[in-house]
Amino acid sequence: MTDFEDRIRRMVREAMGEIGREADEIEDVTEPPGADYCVVSFRDPELKPIEISKPLGAGESQELDEIRRALQYRFHT
Repeated sequence: MTDFEDRIRRMVREAMGEIGREADEIEDVTEPPGADYCVVSFRDPELKPIEISKPLGAGESQELDEIRRALQYRFHT
């Protein structure tokens, strides 16, 4: 597991709680080899995975905001 993968996994779990969802709805967070993004997949097969790009100099709070927006979009909240 890369540092980026680990950080995104932690922030996705945190953001899920913030939007009123359970963290165990996340199936996996993976960074494909050579990629500059992570793929967040869900246990529900009806939910499409989301991609979280590596930030270009963004702080952690900005990353968390981006993750939160992506999750809100995916869950229509």
